[in-house]
Amino acid sequence: MDPSLYKAIMEDDFNQVRGYKDVLMQLTPNKNTALHMAAQYVSRGVNETMSITIVNSKGETPLHIAAREGNYRVVKALIDGPKAIQGEVESFAGVVKEMLRMTNKKKNTPLHEAMKTNSPILVSLLLTEDPEYSYEANAAGETPLYLAAERGFEDVVVEILKTCKVPLLDKGPDCRTALHAAVLSNTQGTTTRILERLPALIKVGDQRGWTPLHWAAHFNFMWRVRQLLNFDRSVAYIKDNEGMAAIHVAASIGAISAIKEIISRCPDCDELVDNKGRNVLHMAIHCRQKEAAECILKHCPSSNLINEEDEDGNTPLHMLASTCQHIPALIKHPKLDMKVLNKQNLTALDIIPPYTFKRFATTEITIWQEKPTKEDISEIHKATSSHLIVATLIATVTFAAGFTLPGGFNGNEGPDQGMAILTKKAAFHAFVIFDTIANLLSLSAVFLYFIMAINYAPERLFYYFAYAALLTMFSVAAMVVAFVTGTYAVLSHSLGLAIAICVIGCCFFIPYFYHAGKLFK
Repeated sequence: MDPSLYKAIMEDDFNQVRGYKDVLMQLTPNKNTALHMAAQYVSRGVNETMSITIVNSKGETPLHIAAREGNYRVVKALIDGPKAIQGEVESFAGVVKEMLRMTNKKKNTPLHEAMKTNSPILVSLLLTEDPEYSYEANAAGETPLYLAAERGFEDVVVEILKTCKVPLLDKGPDCRTALHAAVLSNTQGTTTRILERLPALIKVGDQRGWTPLHWAAHFNFMWRVRQLLNFDRSVAYIKDNEGMAAIHVAASIGAISAIKEIISRCPDCDELVDNKGRNVLHMAIHCRQKEAAECILKHCPSSNLINEEDEDGNTPLHMLASTCQHIPALIKHPKLDMKVLNKQNLTALDIIPPYTFKRFATTEITIWQEKPTKEDISEIHKATSSHLIVATLIATVTFAAGFTLPGGFNGNEGPDQGMAILTKKAAFHAFVIFDTIANLLSLSAVFLYFIMAINYAPERLFYYFAYAALLTMFSVAAMVVAFVTGTYAVLSHSLGLAIAICVIGCCFFIPYFYHAGKLFK
């Protein structure tokens, strides 16, 4: 393109552009004509002799570019230009409609491009010229209405709904509708406008079968959930391809606000089950959403959820046991039946996974299900007294060992005076680490025993006792490792003796793992 012409266009010097009639069809490297450039930069008008339908390397006409830039005056000039040239109205209409319906390589019409500018007057101008045309989806599956709704442009959505005379029910990406897009943008006005004009969209599902309410619940958009339910309460009972209603989706991601809103408007929706027979409580526990499960137990009026079985015969308690979660609200529920058998003839206690602290877990559930007697509490306190002595001794010994390090300290004057002599040995490093671990674990156990003494809630006693006992067990093991590594560090010059001490010390773990294994099975 002639440099002077290019500069004149860039500087918006329209009078100078008029002097280049003979070279107006020259192209830039991207195959833009002078009109393409004018559409992007010139604000006062375009020359009537320029071609309005020629495309650049991206398949864009000047109108595409002007619409994308949101330049109303240039768009109007491009539309009015043919009117000044054509002698007949039919001819003028034909040229303008051809220009309005042309798509670029992304299948975008000028109206698609205008959707990104949030300019209602520009959209109105384009739609008024061709209100009968059905603007199809672009290469990404987006219609103009979908693009406006996705961006939350309420005024643009209103203009489209008011001006277009063709059906607007075409689906967008993943078969989502404009109402899906409005809900996902979380804008009240846009959602309201689409609901008023296209109420049928509220029950339309996408590729997964998710309605707009499913998506509102998924993102915990409480106000959109309320808005949709106020418009049509029955949408709460619509299921997706997996049989999940909106409340199942909310439970699966822990959307507490959405759960409360759905239950308050549709209290009987807790009876809905998915294709696997799982109710909303099953779903919350399966997805490890403790707060959602507690919310459901608190707000759902039906007690059938507690003992309801899925297609495998598993109750919510079975799921709780299999995932090793702790939800007191379920365990302490007065209508909980712990004897329910699934299709494998197993109770919830039978399916607690191996290698967990099964004896403690089993007793814990039993204690919460049946209030502990005075004898039970007395036995726990007696065991606590002996455990406390062990934990205190370990804490004392490991604390002292931390200040009387094996090998002693450097007594010579200099920068290393007072430093441990064996700091460069790996065995010494291991000693310090495991001594610290043993000390912290035992102190944590002592702290839990202290909490037991000041917390008189019977149902919590065993909870503290179980974890304190675990910490004490692990601190014993860490202390033995600290002893072995510390001894090795000071006897490493006599390798045979050092190895013998290590072997003898590690024999401790034979009975340790034997009894621990029985406890964990």
